This record gives sequence, structure tokens and C-alpha cells, in this order.
Amino acid sequence: MKRIAHFLHNPGLDGSPPNDALMRIYTDLGYGVDLYSTWDTGSAGCRDQQASVRRLPIEYGLRALARTCWRPRWSRYAAFSCTTEDPAAIAGTLARIWRRPLIVSADEILSGSYAGNRSARWKSLCRFGMRAASLTIVNTPERVDLQRAYAGLASDAAIIVYPGAFVAPPAPAERAAVAQTRAFPSDRTLLCFSGTFSIHNGGIWFLDALRSHDLLHGWGQCVLPDRLASELLRRLGGTLPLTLEAERLSWSDAWRLSGAADIGVVIYLHDGPQWRNMGIASNRLCMFLSMGVPVIASRQPSFQFIEDFDCGVLVDSADEFRDAIARMIPRLPELKQNALRAAREYIRAAERYDALKGALAQVLA
Repeated sequence: MKRIAHFLHNPGLDGSPPNDALMRIYTDLGYGVDLYSTWDTGSAGCRDQQASVRRLPIEYGLRALARTCWRPRWSRYAAFSCTTEDPAAIAGTLARIWRRPLIVSADEILSGSYAGNRSARWKSLCRFGMRAASLTIVNTPERVDLQRAYAGLASDAAIIVYPGAFVAPPAPAERAAVAQTRAFPSDRTLLCFSGTFSIHNGGIWFLDALRSHDLLHGWGQCVLPDRLASELLRRLGGTLPLTLEAERLSWSDAWRLSGAADIGVVIYLHDGPQWRNMGIASNRLCMFLSMGVPVIASRQPSFQFIEDFDCGVLVDSADEFRDAIARMIPRLPELKQNALRAAREYIRAAERYDALKGALAQVLA
């Protein structure tokens, strides 16, 4: 079986909607995949249920690149593929040396105030790698020009959009079943937070709202940067109407369970360019709408469709966030139907998947 080497920046992205789409397409086109990332020792080397994906270790840095790029084993791959940013330095260099196609999934655009702490030399190498792409994938139309300018792509470089959405999402969980296993009060409106929990992602707005609405209950998979923050939040949960997931959920389970919520939180306050252009790149946004859950989102042009489809409210402040909850509660049945319509007609994961599959087939032919 011909194989593709796919490089993940973050091991936690294994199974995420965009990477799930890539693995499905590569497999459907007849390729096996060697999935490289900075795995822990328990993950590296394992295979998925179809035995078509192997997980192998890699380091991202100049020394690792110099040590590995000329090894003949890379010549056995039919193509190279990567997320951004660090993997692009490795995959782009390999694609040039071994004259293979490169597919870049630009899921992170580390520019402006979100540039990170990597050296200028390394970031230049990453952008050099991105320019080797035969096809660049971005997660929302608003990021096409952002990635083109950041990577220095030619005006005619091939770029396609695939959102942060599963092409085949799981069936939403039944509210009663989830409430029973997590002891939710049956008479409360369920406000759901999912993902990285920080000031930039509306964590404080979420907690403050729980204090201000008597009929509100918070629920979340709140991913925090360290154990101390996690334990402090868990202890705070004892003083608030808040239920936290005990363990990190798989991508599929997070989607399925979110269907039990009434309102989803989709707040992005970071001033970095990619965060000001979230749109359908947002996994949590795609998740909630695909599961029929209306949202409260931070106001930015890429989220305007939320109000156009009447499937949520855009806000600029904590006060507006709390007011939005009160406005949405009486209209939840209607808003939930509108959320499903927005997923079908605006996110259009199935349609975009077919377009991506066609573009990849052409690149790999």
C-alpha cells in the first residue's frame, strides 16, 4: 500500500474533525498514513482499527530536521502532509528534497500578537515549508487571504476551505440520558462550555453568568493549562451550579454529548489575526450548530452568519453575554432548528468534504 506521511503539530489533534477528514480521504483514495507527532510513549506506534494509520514519533526543530531529512525512508512516501506551524518546516523540506506533493492544513496561523515564541529563523523555515504546498487547506473562507499573506503564497496558489466539522457527525446524545449520568437538574437551562478554558475564550463570562441566572446550570469540558488551574476550577464548581467532565472526552464523544446542551459558548477575545477570523474554523461552533445547539458568540464579521440564520446572539461584553441568555431561553426550540439549518446551509461539511476529496485526488494523481 502506498503511504502518506502526515505531521501533526499537537498530538491532541488526532481525531479532530479536519484531521479525521484527511485520514478518511487518504484511506478512500487508497493510501495508508504514517501519522507523525510528539506522541507520548503509549501512543507512538499504535494503529487505528482499520490498521491503515500508524502513529510514529517525530521532533520539531532544526537539529531534528538536519538529522532526519536525508534518510532514504522518506523516499518511500507518495506525498507529505501537515498541520501548521512547526510541522511545515519538516514536511516542506522533505517535499522539496524528495520531490513529492505537499498538502498543508493551515489550522493555525501564528501571526501578529499570536506569533508565539519560536525564533525568527525557525518561523522563516516554517513559512518556507508552507510555500512548497501543492494544496493549502484553511478552515474558514476568512483565512484564505490571511494564510496567503503570512506564508507568502503565490496569487495562483491552490487554496481550499474545509471547516472544523465532522463530515459524518455522531448522533446527538439524548438529554435525559446525559442528565442521569451527570446529575443535571431537570428544570435548568444547560449552558455548555467546551475546550480551552481561559479569559480569551470567555471563561470568566461563563462563570459570571452562572451567578446571575437562577434557572441556569453550567456544564463543560474545560481544558486548562495545568493541574493547579484544573483543581481550582473543580473546587469552584462546588459553589456554583456547574458540572465538569471528569476526564477529557474524545472528539467524537464531545460532539455527541454536546447535543444535550441548550446554549453553547463560542467566545474568542484574543486579538491575534486568526482569532479575529474564526468563522467555521471554530470546532466548538461547528460542533454546537451541527448538534442543534444555538450559541452565544463574540462579535466579529466571520460570525455574522449566526445572527443571519437566527441561531444565536453575538456579544461584545460580559453584560451582553448575560442578557443574551435571557433573550434566548424563551426561543430555544426555534433557535435549535435554526442551528441545524445553519450547519446544513452554511457550514456545509459534506459538500466541502467532496470538494476537498476531489482536490486531493488531483494533487495525488
